[in-house]
Amino acid sequence: MKVFAVVTVATEIDGRVTVVKFEKAFAQAGKADEYVKSLAPKWREVIQQGNASIDCMCERGVHELDVEE
Repeated sequence: MKVFAVVTVATEIDGRVTVVKFEKAFAQAGKADEYVKSLAPKWREVIQQGNASIDCMCERGVHELDVEE
């Protein structure tokens, strides 16, 4: 079975840290694409990591995954 996961990748502005977050998964590629298109594809965000604030550029996309049962 295939699922289509919406994934956000946040890269620190100076490039030392990368954070990956799986937001949602859909059974149909079209539904995942529709969800992604309703949100900003790229944005800047400050991510809290413990006591540190990390200034990041974020990108969102859809990735196909195989699920085994």
